[in-house]
Amino acid sequence: MRLKILESGHAEEQKQYMARITAQGGRLSDMMKVVLYRPNFFGLSFMAACNAVLHEQPSFWTQGERELFAAFASNLNKCKF
Repeated sequence: MRLKILESGHAEEQKQYMARITAQGGRLSDMMKVVLYRPNFFGLSFMAACNAVLHEQPSFWTQGERELFAAFASNLNKCKF
């Protein structure tokens, strides 16, 4: 299910950021649109949690291995992200 609000409901600052990305030939994934939609409510906390899990928490796995695990789990779940 895709939320239509993610196509046009962003605040002006996020719209400008997304426009700069696409103007440079980039593409925003739906996940980034969700993160940018309400950054103070969801996006910043979510990205901080992702960063902590993938980069900051002590582990015997390297950062690259943890990112590979995340990519593998996404693939198993048929997630594009």
